[in-house]
Amino acid sequence: MTSSLETASRVPVVIAGYTVPIVCMTLCTGLRLFVKVRGPTEDRFHADDYLITLATMLEVTYSIIMLVVGMCHGFGKHASTLSTKDFEAFLKGDYIASHLYNVGLASVKLGILALYYRIFAIQWFRRTVIGCVTFVCLWIATIEIFMGLLCRPLEAFWDASVKGHCFNSSALSYYVNTSNMITDLVIFALPIGVIVRLRTTRSNKIALCIIFSIGFITCGISAARLAFVFAESSSDITWDGVDLGVLSGFESLGGILCANLPIIYRLFRQAAQKVTSRTGGSSSIPHLQYGRESKNFTSWSRPRRHRLSETLNEQWIQLQNGNSSNDSHVSRGQDFAVQKVVDMETGMEVVRLSNVPNAITVKREFHQTVEGRR
Repeated sequence: MTSSLETASRVPVVIAGYTVPIVCMTLCTGLRLFVKVRGPTEDRFHADDYLITLATMLEVTYSIIMLVVGMCHGFGKHASTLSTKDFEAFLKGDYIASHLYNVGLASVKLGILALYYRIFAIQWFRRTVIGCVTFVCLWIATIEIFMGLLCRPLEAFWDASVKGHCFNSSALSYYVNTSNMITDLVIFALPIGVIVRLRTTRSNKIALCIIFSIGFITCGISAARLAFVFAESSSDITWDGVDLGVLSGFESLGGILCANLPIIYRLFRQAAQKVTSRTGGSSSIPHLQYGRESKNFTSWSRPRRHRLSETLNEQWIQLQNGNSSNDSHVSRGQDFAVQKVVDMETGMEVVRLSNVPNAITVKREFHQTVEGRR
């Protein structure tokens, strides 16, 4: 007669818990690369793009390994019902996947920091970012060293017949999860103070804060994982470790989504604008792009009222600061915003410098469009 332990299975949870992150991470980063490929050649790929692509490959591979282990070697079933061969195969897969997971998390953090460094051209902020990058590199190096020394000899981790000494894997997991959560809190909170000081509308500030704050959901997942770290030292790890493993997959998804959203949200906004233009009855003049390759610009001297909106663009616009070494004609100590406009009556391009106190130098992956109101 078959016991309840032999029939009990959480394999469907394992399959769903890893399949969803695999699909979403692949799609999310694929959209990022699609946006970048469509961009100008001279400003196409940057360090953050390569790091996030690497992170996606690592985390997808991690999820695939755990998915295969679940379907073929008993992840999601009670350990007492598994053969020795299957249990050893599970532990080997779990060990390899843990390396991919940890390095993938570090790559996500470095990718987000590289994005910060690129778009926020503020000296103190960039120094802070460099400090965070240094910490993340030391953090992942420490974790990998401990992982490599987890058991001596290493085979003792998965082969019970090998005599050796192993560290407490639960203690290492607590360290990894706690330090990971604290690091994420610092990284995701970094740009908020800069965003609230940008010279833009309140709605744009709120939108940017929301985009860059998606990562706090990842911090919540990290906190939830702490409740299941005990599974690392459980004798029934193939059953008790399901929750921890599935949360790990979604934590990876949250970090990659946060890193990609500032780049890919333009696609969703464009889609929303198309739907609105098809269903709405209001008329508007064609959008006049404001960017490096724009052919038409609008004059701000005309009395017509305008509504400024921002849509994401793969081109980068540098809002120059008066202290820039290239602006020798601008007196030091003053901040200016550079505006390139065209007089709609004369057709002549004009570059204007407007004096702005306490200006923030920032590279933005946005171009402005102007819609006229009747």
